Amino acid sequence: MYHSLLEKQIKKLLTEQQLQDESLRQLLSVISNTYQAFERDKKLSEHAFNVSEKEYRELSEALLHAKEEADRANKAKTVFLATMSHEIRTPMNGMLGMASLLAGTPLTAEQREYTDTIITSGDALLTVINDILDFSKIESGNLELDYQTFDLRQCIEEVMDVFSMKAAQKGLDLVYQIDYQVSAQIISDRHRLRQVLLNLIGNAMKFTHKGEIFVRIDLISTVGGEIELAFSVKDTGIGIPQDKVSKLFKPFSQVDSSNTRQYGGTGLGLVISQRLVVLMGGSIEVESQAGVGTTFSFTIKGKISQESVRQYVHCNTVGNEGKTVLVIDDNATNLTILKTQLEQWKLAPTLAISARQALEILSNHDEFDLVITDMQMPDMDGTQLSQRIKARHSRLPIILLSSIGDESKKKYPDLFSEVLNKPVKQQQLCRAIQSSLRPGVVKVPMAATKPAQVLSEEFARKYPLRILIAEDNVVNQKLALRVLDKLGYHNVEVAQNGLETVQKFSSEFYDVILMDVQMPEMDGLEATRRIRAMTGRRPVIIAMTANAMQGDREICLHAGMDDYVTKPVKLEIVVNVIEKWALKIQAKREELHPNIKPG
Repeated sequence: MYHSLLEKQIKKLLTEQQLQDESLRQLLSVISNTYQAFERDKKLSEHAFNVSEKEYRELSEALLHAKEEADRANKAKTVFLATMSHEIRTPMNGMLGMASLLAGTPLTAEQREYTDTIITSGDALLTVINDILDFSKIESGNLELDYQTFDLRQCIEEVMDVFSMKAAQKGLDLVYQIDYQVSAQIISDRHRLRQVLLNLIGNAMKFTHKGEIFVRIDLISTVGGEIELAFSVKDTGIGIPQDKVSKLFKPFSQVDSSNTRQYGGTGLGLVISQRLVVLMGGSIEVESQAGVGTTFSFTIKGKISQESVRQYVHCNTVGNEGKTVLVIDDNATNLTILKTQLEQWKLAPTLAISARQALEILSNHDEFDLVITDMQMPDMDGTQLSQRIKARHSRLPIILLSSIGDESKKKYPDLFSEVLNKPVKQQQLCRAIQSSLRPGVVKVPMAATKPAQVLSEEFARKYPLRILIAEDNVVNQKLALRVLDKLGYHNVEVAQNGLETVQKFSSEFYDVILMDVQMPEMDGLEATRRIRAMTGRRPVIIAMTANAMQGDREICLHAGMDDYVTKPVKLEIVVNVIEKWALKIQAKREELHPNIKPG
């Protein structure tokens, strides 16, 4: 029995062991399968890693190639922009320089106005060029604003002057109004504000064929010394379809981009304006209706200036308070603006929307002290109306508001007390009203007013210098010679290129060399290096160049030049730079020869 029990127990153990072995075999099988799967996954992972690494290298190489292509494209763009800048600035230097010289000669009031307009328009064009060239700076975020105190009204009027002739040619009313609460002098970037206005008014002028362009400036808020202003440019032009508005602020995009489009343009103006407005702490928006007109509105932030600057808009109305003025204009906006302005000057305006209405008012009320009338009106022009008024009221003074270039004052010298060009400057209107209401006051004609004497032969007597001009452009040679001649330097010599400059200097010493940069045979940079390599006295070398891109100043100074002036040059800047170095030359002379006096 015992044996039988033992046998059963052994069988049981064997059976259990078999079961355990089977379990072990199964466990080992699972472990083996898991390991094999792990090995497979490992190989797959290694393969995937190898594939990713390969793709990564290919992607890196593609990115590097794309970066190199982008760098080459940027370099080509920079070279193109620099070349374009140089080619535009070179003829502009002659144009603006000669206009500035013309402004320094005796001129009639009309000639002076035309000359000033040429200079103002040229400066505005230069600003446009500068801002277009600055587009790359704006894109890269490297553009810095230049905050300075300026007269806001004067800035607006200068912008309006740029478009006055074109507005007259198209028969458009170009008007502006500044909220009387706006401070006369503000601190902001005058040139960038001017650029935005030039772009917006230029667009309005382009797309408006009849009616008006109205520029309005309002005060939004004043907190402490901070100020926020709202500007709007409203036109009665062709308008913009709603589905095209989204294209307005995209670079190189136009509302009409077809081959047959009527209106040109680079498509950059509004983009530049938007970026500049944002930089000045504001925003820009547009409202438009096809066939009705468009209004661009933008805001900027600035500061109220504490500097004591001349108030260009001040008008002394003492003695004229309450005097009555009949204002005639077929443009309702003009009437509103004139009414507001006259009331601020404590005058009493009566408005007429047509010549016939004005005659009806005069037939019932003949006690007016002054008449202000527009020239271009549909039923009867300003001349015809004034003749009829004078027939009944011979002693009533009449101020005519007319387009630039109008000859009415010459044709009818006894008909008008004053003829003012539109858009009328506030200061001019004030003077005209004062002189018309005070006939006993002797008027000083503008032609009799001497221009500021920037150029005087006394300069050369005070600062005797030997000067060499290195310049290959004939017009710019003539301009530089004429400017220096007016300063009293009558023996200035000219070198046509850098090589001739070096040759001339090697045989004769010059105190100052006005050095162009881009010249044939040898440029101004290489000529400067060779002159600096010579032993002996060092001349003052001033770059006068159309190279005005970012970094050009540093390039000139690194080559050995002492100063840098960009073309088109302003006469006062040239005089100031020469005077600055003349003083240093004079001080050095006195140090070396204390007993020798200049001159």
